[in-house]
Formats: sequence, C-alpha cells, structure tokens
Amino acid sequence: MESNTEEPQPEGAPAQPEPAAAEQPAAATVDTPVATPVPKRHVLTRRLFILGGFWTTIGLAMVGLIGPSLDFFYPRKVTGAARDVFVSKDLIPGPGDEPVAIPEGRFFLLNLEPGVTPNGEETPGGLLALWRKCPHLGCTVPWRADFTFLGRTGWFRCPCHGSTYTKEGGILVAGPAPRPMDVFPLEVQDDNSIKVSTGLTVAEKGGPENPSKTVPYDA
Repeated sequence: MESNTEEPQPEGAPAQPEPAAAEQPAAATVDTPVATPVPKRHVLTRRLFILGGFWTTIGLAMVGLIGPSLDFFYPRKVTGAARDVFVSKDLIPGPGDEPVAIPEGRFFLLNLEPGVTPNGEETPGGLLALWRKCPHLGCTVPWRADFTFLGRTGWFRCPCHGSTYTKEGGILVAGPAPRPMDVFPLEVQDDNSIKVSTGLTVAEKGGPENPSKTVPYDA
C-alpha cells in the first residue's frame, strides 16, 4: 500500500529542488499580407485592331480622293496690296494660241488676234491677263481645251456652277456668273517680258469690252 509520507532527509543533506513546471510553447503569430487588387487592363482585341486599320485606310483614301477637289472648289479671295508678277518672253503665247496659266499670279495670259472674235466682239489684238477667279463665288476657273460648246471647242468653264467664258477675252456665255472674267493690268517691258499687276485693289471688273482692253505686243 502506497504512502504519501515523504521520507525524512538526513541532516546536512542538500535540499532537493522541486520539479519545475513544464513550460508551455508560445503561440505562433501568422502575419498574412492583404493582396492589392490589380487594375483591369484594357486589352486591344484582334478584331478591334483589324477594324481600326480598315477604317483608317478607308479614311485616308477618301481624303486623298476628295481633298484636292475640295481645295480646288473652295472659294478664294485675293486680298492685300497689289503685287507685280513678271512673265518672261518665252512664256507668252503666240496670237491665237491657247491661254497660258500663270499660277504665281493666278491669271491666264491671252494673246488675241486682231479682228472680230467668234462671239462677235471687236479687238485690236494683243495681250490680256484674265483673273482665274470666277466672278460668281470665287472658284478657280480652268481652261478646258477639250470642252465643246456652241459648236466651238476650247472654253474657260467654272467647275463649281458651270459658268462658261470665251477664249477670246473671258466673255460670259452661260452660267450664273454676273459678268465676264475680271482682268489685271499689264505692261510690256523693254526685253519683251511683261509685268502684270495682280490683287483685289487693281483688278478691273470684266465686261463685254474685255477684248478691247488688250495691250499690243510684237516680239
């Protein structure tokens, strides 16, 4: 039978240490970081890429086709002080030849034969500078060597509204323009070149007398 009575220790014997209480392990702490949401990426799909390229190509093609025409038809005005444009002898047409365009001054240079024009106006013959601006709305008027009208081929014809003018002086024969083409004054120089004064302030209003405003020219 067991007894709870402790055995007596001999005198002078060292005291027995009491058993230490068992140490409990410290609880582990887990520090879990909070994940930051990744922003949504806008991914360009293959379909959108192809469609974008297709419509960009179509747009550029339309600009290439329509742009020059719009620029040509756009009404223009000449403003500011008069400006002299010099034309060398080699650019001046012969009597009765087709008009010569001078882009720098935006005019046509004519050399009329003396006599009566096919339209019935009398002219002493010589040089005439016609402003390329249509008197109607200001569109640029081209020379149409291939255009046939009233039994004759070769006319100034406005592409905007169809105003048609004669080769011999820019006389209006059809269309909504209010008058014949305007003219610029010109002078023949000593070396047979010519000086044409251009600009809104010096332009002379066109009229039935245009063929009579020619400047004699012998070269």
